[in-house]
Amino acid sequence: MHHEVSLRLTRAKEDMSPVNEKETEYGKDWIENSYPDSQRGVNLLKFSLDSPKGSRPKAGQLYLMKTTLGYIPVGVTSTEAFFGAAAMIHPYRALISDPSDTSWFPLVEKNELLIPPIQIVKSDFRKGGPFQRIPEKSHPNTIPFDNYFHYTLATFWSPEEQAFVPVTRENEWVPKERRIINYTIHDTNPPQGGTTDKAPEGTYFMTDVLGSYREIEYALEDALAYYGLIDTPRPTHPSLNEDQEHDTMPTNTQQEDQPLFHLAELDGVTTLFAVMDTMPREAVGVIEQAGHTPNGYFLDDLARYLLRHTGVSTDGIEFDSEAGMFSLIGTTETLQPLHEQLTDLFANPAELQETLNHAEAAGTDFND
Repeated sequence: MHHEVSLRLTRAKEDMSPVNEKETEYGKDWIENSYPDSQRGVNLLKFSLDSPKGSRPKAGQLYLMKTTLGYIPVGVTSTEAFFGAAAMIHPYRALISDPSDTSWFPLVEKNELLIPPIQIVKSDFRKGGPFQRIPEKSHPNTIPFDNYFHYTLATFWSPEEQAFVPVTRENEWVPKERRIINYTIHDTNPPQGGTTDKAPEGTYFMTDVLGSYREIEYALEDALAYYGLIDTPRPTHPSLNEDQEHDTMPTNTQQEDQPLFHLAELDGVTTLFAVMDTMPREAVGVIEQAGHTPNGYFLDDLARYLLRHTGVSTDGIEFDSEAGMFSLIGTTETLQPLHEQLTDLFANPAELQETLNHAEAAGTDFND
């Protein structure tokens, strides 16, 4: 059991009773008194991807995250999240209409969050994203937690728990006594941490995936309603369709200085992974011209071909990719050469195109 955990956390609510007036003092002024009946219970919050300027995320920096319902203030506590591919942000419990409004600054010092911390791919802070930087001289510094917690396979937002929670195959919440609690130590890259039998009271339980922005939009809107910061009914859970499958936050530019493929070893397990948002534009173009979709499933099949082509068995490798994330779990001995091969391949569009031609000629079925 992990004992030495010291976090400054806001106590989670234990019931669904209305919040009091003090808890709703931030952001109430912007709310429209009513919405059409046709919009009651539907999802109104979406990220507004129209930032006129971009910037590199910086630890300690505050931003306004623009949505269709207003601005949600957030703070970056680390730029080393997810093996350096993402920024860890704290979404503060406020909603404002005026970007110059600073009434929410006390929430930063108190670490009063709207939803648990989330990991945002660094490229989403560039021009055309939802983030607007607040001048450093005018704001307090963010306060990171010592440790960040999530349940294993916690993909979905639970309105009852105000947390990201795993589900069973029957689409029911996994009972708390059956959940595995993981923690990651702040600002470690590769991430360091482990599992623990019990988390501190009031812990914010994050999602354990990178991306999943549609679920984050739902969580944000539900939490805004939960805390009384909007006066609309609690939203219904979004349903995914084919157009939503990739679930990424597109921006106008790619993260050119961010490596695509990462190799990490944690607790004796080696993982090779890539975030689709950081794929070079040239590689995206080659893949799309070949008639494929540049997602995690495509990379799964490409990796299988490369391994077979070099005579390496896939029996000991777990293919755990999703649309927005490529992820293989295995041994360093097996994945290190593949990491180097993929890195070289995606740095050379002509070689990538030639490899795809050879793979298709060999009968590879890209199930993307």
